[in-house]
Amino acid sequence: MTSRFKTKRIRNKKYLESVRKLPCLACRTPWGGDAHHLRFAELSATGMKVGDNFCVPLCRNCHTQLHFLGREEDFWVGVTHDPLVWAAKNWKEFNDG
Repeated sequence: MTSRFKTKRIRNKKYLESVRKLPCLACRTPWGGDAHHLRFAELSATGMKVGDNFCVPLCRNCHTQLHFLGREEDFWVGVTHDPLVWAAKNWKEFNDG
C-alpha cells in the first residue's frame, strides 16, 4: 500500500553536475566539488534526500565540516549567501536557460 502523503523528490543528474562545477557557497573556493542537499529544505522522509533542486555547491572541506557540526543550520550562520535563496535562484536559472 502506498502512502498518499509521500512526496516526490526532484532528481536531475545534469543539474547536480552543473552545481558541482560552481564555487563553494561557504568559503568561495573556485571549485565546488560537491553538490550538498540542504536537509532542512523539505520535510523529512525516511531514507530519502531532499530534491536535487535544494542543492548548493560546497568544497570537500566545507562539506565535511558541515556534516561534522551535526546541526546543519549552525554551519550556515555567518555565510554570506542564504542557501535556500541561492538554491531556488540557481534551480530557476538552470531551467530557464
